[in-house]
Amino acid sequence: MKRFLIAIALLGLLTSCDDGDIIVTDFDFEDSTLQFCEGPNKFVIYATNNDDVNESISLEFNDSDITTDDSGNFITNTSENITFSLNSSNRVVYRIYNGQINGSTYFCQVVPPSEPVPTAEYVSGSDGTVTIATRFTDETGDADPDDDGLSNLEEGWNEEPQRDTDGDGIPDYLDRDDDGDNVVTRVERLVNEDSILDDNGEVDLDGDGIPNYLDDDDDGDGVLTRLEVSENDGLTNPELFSSTGDGVPNYLNDQQTEFIQHNEYIPHNITRNYGYIVTLRNFSLTRTDDGSGETISYSSYQLGSLNETNIPFELCPNTVENCDDEEEETEETEETDEETSN
Repeated sequence: MKRFLIAIALLGLLTSCDDGDIIVTDFDFEDSTLQFCEGPNKFVIYATNNDDVNESISLEFNDSDITTDDSGNFITNTSENITFSLNSSNRVVYRIYNGQINGSTYFCQVVPPSEPVPTAEYVSGSDGTVTIATRFTDETGDADPDDDGLSNLEEGWNEEPQRDTDGDGIPDYLDRDDDGDNVVTRVERLVNEDSILDDNGEVDLDGDGIPNYLDDDDDGDGVLTRLEVSENDGLTNPELFSSTGDGVPNYLNDQQTEFIQHNEYIPHNITRNYGYIVTLRNFSLTRTDDGSGETISYSSYQLGSLNETNIPFELCPNTVENCDDEEEETEETEETDEETSN
């Protein structure tokens, strides 16, 4: 933000000699970490600086492709980049203050605090566009978006095609149940004093060279693991499983070959981490506090990046019929319930 203030100061000197707009083409904030909140009747993405100068830059906007989840996190309703125009409702505001600025308090409350007081303000006009580009910040080799204890690289994230052990259309690095046996990968990898391990230190109960988390028949008794997991317990709580009473789950007991015929699968939804890059193009900022009408124009301005973590991410395996329809029905029910409660 210091560079921004210096740029304004220099441009102010120049505008005293020239009534025309000044074009700034080499200015950006690629390193800025942005914050987000839902203010009264608007969304706000902002950054603040309380070092040498107390200042803020904010984007205030409304857009139907953007909403918040139950925790107030910023989410988009589309996987595509979002672009909208600047106008009286969607605007960029730069301010300098007479004291330190708390962004969440200043931008996100119905009634902003009386202090600090802005001493300078620049506001965008009706020209220019905003682009919000969406990316996943958990698309790195050491990330673990499915939370199974295995990194993306360990689960074939960099392979082509990406590894999909159970062939359910969900790559292993996003699949909480890699082998599709209704026992989540994290549980199948748990090691105890009685565990039989392969050369890589993974649990391989039947010693067939396939670790349990990739084996659809963990105990090698000829009965698929998912048919030895009860619909009533294993599918709703993967850490509780049917057993004969000896404390050993049936899917880990090769002497227990009874099975439950069903076509149910555990939910595959996970949470993911998002990064949103906000870029402004072909816009102007005009000073509004002193009546000078000083205008500063930009051809491109990267406002920075906004990161949101643990955002629900719905996944539908191709083994589940009408999975997408079920998700839509659930969302519609939740919306109806919320409208009724209001």
